[in-house]
Amino acid sequence: MHYNPSASLPLTLNSKIKDKNLVKKNLSFIKPLATALVATMALGVMSSSHAEMLFSDTSVSLLYGDDYELVEDGELTTITLEHVSAHTWGGVFFFVDRLQGASDSENNKFKETYGEFSPKLKLQTFDDSFIKQVNLEAQYEFGSNSSGFSQDNYLVGIGADLNVPISGMKYASASLLHAFNDNTADDQQITLVYGWEKNNFVIDGFVDYSFNNDDTKDQLHINPQIKYNLQDVLGIDNRLEVGMEYSYWKNKYGTDETQNSPSALVKLHF
Repeated sequence: MHYNPSASLPLTLNSKIKDKNLVKKNLSFIKPLATALVATMALGVMSSSHAEMLFSDTSVSLLYGDDYELVEDGELTTITLEHVSAHTWGGVFFFVDRLQGASDSENNKFKETYGEFSPKLKLQTFDDSFIKQVNLEAQYEFGSNSSGFSQDNYLVGIGADLNVPISGMKYASASLLHAFNDNTADDQQITLVYGWEKNNFVIDGFVDYSFNNDDTKDQLHINPQIKYNLQDVLGIDNRLEVGMEYSYWKNKYGTDETQNSPSALVKLHF
């Protein structure tokens, strides 16, 4: 996640951003290449509709917490639409968050829309190996909020689906991506994704580490969800998970703030 509102950063960081923009102008030809790659992979997803789908899941979730950093009173309510699917050619993941904060002194509520679209193309598979599959990966991050901030970031890189020998481990992956950021200097990101389930208990989430950015500090974001699936208990057709999400975010948005925030979570799968 590369949401990085420069308007809320210290003045020293803002001055660095202005200086860095001069360098970015000289590298402006690179970003269209990243845009083209994301578009090409998206077209590949659409044109491969005849390919076999191996797995698909779509969900909507409601999240509430009151200990978030850099928002009014620490309060955020988030509604998320999320989709993930695996295909014979690779896979796709996307989500869109709609966030709303508490009212400020003028009775205005902070509102934000943020999303990511992440296709991957299978390059090579391996049998009986810790690395199951190597992928070409891309990611498009977009967002805007009621403070007037907006962004469009593009990431490209290489990733691997992993065979982790832990009972109940459903999936795991690791990626190294280069980010062409809209409002700050470019950087790199390591992303780990995992999912574990046993006896209706579910633990899944991601770890992001963003580094090598002269504008802002390195960031570490650890974001697990711990849930229980009520589908069998309620005797319903769809998965209904309840539990919590915990967000540990060191140097949030590249600032000095570190976030430790638990949130209540309800998630319905279709």
